[in-house]
Amino acid sequence: MKLKASFLYQILDLRWALLIYYFVILCLTLLANITIVSFSSASSVGVVGENDTIVMSGITFSSAIFIFIVSLNSFTENFRFSLQNGVSRKTLFLARLCTAGATSLFMAVVDQIIHVLISLVEEPLSHLVSISLFQQIYPQTFENPVLGFFLSVVFSFCLLLFISNVGYAIVMMFYRVGKLGKVLLGAGIPAALIFGIPAIKAFDTLYFGERLRAFGNAVISPVLDFAFNTVPNRMISLLLLAALFALFDWLLLRRATIR
Repeated sequence: MKLKASFLYQILDLRWALLIYYFVILCLTLLANITIVSFSSASSVGVVGENDTIVMSGITFSSAIFIFIVSLNSFTENFRFSLQNGVSRKTLFLARLCTAGATSLFMAVVDQIIHVLISLVEEPLSHLVSISLFQQIYPQTFENPVLGFFLSVVFSFCLLLFISNVGYAIVMMFYRVGKLGKVLLGAGIPAALIFGIPAIKAFDTLYFGERLRAFGNAVISPVLDFAFNTVPNRMISLLLLAALFALFDWLLLRRATIR
């Protein structure tokens, strides 16, 4: 009973954010259509020809950013509220996983429906075709609309669930560490993303004679190629990464205290 109540509390807490997000997507789509129609009216001077097709994408990427930001803001208040109302950490964690899964699936389906509706409505009028991130990576699925729809939904679900767990892990790390730790994490994560690879390469060249690079090419690269070279492998890899981050989330949550 508490699991259901916690899940409903968390999912209902997201409803307005989701409505605002998709309202913004709708407005941006309408703005893009107006812009395309305006350019189409100038086709006589060669701006947009009658046979030109304009491809619209990016909704999946926008949804990934959205669910990442939502995850960064979905821990502290829910954690305090749950523990103050007798909800255990395990129940809160399971409810949060259900919330992340349900939100990811909902957004994956809605995003693909938006792609289909844009293509059906806009292509005859303004030569606008909307495709998902998955169809950009694997354009051959665009030839089969049913298969493209299904695989796009599954891929988007796996990706969004992974991103959601990453965001939750980051916010819990910030919650668990002290003030100095927050400063180090806040500065260290961007620095590692920007300077990490060049620093590792320089360190490898100076102290290991590029043996680390050779090890990476011999061992890590084949593993990554196998994990992401086919559609099933890519989806399974995203789910495994999501599961690993979920485990990390639980390790951080199980000993967290109210602050």
